[in-house]
Amino acid sequence: MKKKRIHKNKASALTRISFLPSVFTLLNLFLGYQALIHLIGARQNFKIAIYYITASVIMDGFDGTIARLTKTESNFGVQLDSLVDAVTFGLVASILAFKWGFQSGFTQAGSIVSFVFLSAGLIRLARFNVFKEAQVIPANIFIGMPIPTAALALCSVVLIFDGRPPQSRLAILLFSLYVILVSLLMISNIKYKTVKKFVLKNSLKTLFLLALVIGCLIIFPDTTIPVLTFTYMSSPLLFFIFGRRSRGAEPGGPGKKAEPAGQESRSGA
Repeated sequence: MKKKRIHKNKASALTRISFLPSVFTLLNLFLGYQALIHLIGARQNFKIAIYYITASVIMDGFDGTIARLTKTESNFGVQLDSLVDAVTFGLVASILAFKWGFQSGFTQAGSIVSFVFLSAGLIRLARFNVFKEAQVIPANIFIGMPIPTAALALCSVVLIFDGRPPQSRLAILLFSLYVILVSLLMISNIKYKTVKKFVLKNSLKTLFLLALVIGCLIIFPDTTIPVLTFTYMSSPLLFFIFGRRSRGAEPGGPGKKAEPAGQESRSGA
């Protein structure tokens, strides 16, 4: 049987690297690497690690946006981004969960719980790549909670407790259940709106909101990160509740009687 050979031109086209988006992707990896050092190094500092992870999330948002704006999206860039996300938001976040949540005991159970988070994150990334390649999901929708949000969900709990690890058995148990819940949300079929595609009609409002968020992150990071994270985590439920109310308030909603068949509505032109 003849072996298929990949021509050099075709191979170079498949592995074409877009410089500017790739810089932000590698910055994402570098920040995740720095977070890992602060988690397993001699001077363990959970808060500094969380700030690095948060900065990684921002870099992760920039690389895709820049690739779309410069029209330099490529399959190679998608694969590189997924591998970096697996490290920064999967491996590093799972190490954070293990080092912080199970520092005072139950290390064996903690290793399993943290591994569940890591496994769910990688499964979520693999499913995202399959959906993206098949183009079966709209560009403004995520199926399952994105892994950067899942990483921030773990970071938010640490910030709420000011970096102090849980000491009681009940606290460790509740944290374990929370990590499992976040893991299940990643591999669920719940639909999340993508923030990368969110553009307001008025660009000034967009810039104002972006400046406000960045300012709050710089001045009040320990409060802003949990508030933004938990708001996005619960966004599908909020969209469902308020969407249902708005549909009920519409003229053609459930409260309006149906018009007789064959009679035209005069409400429109």
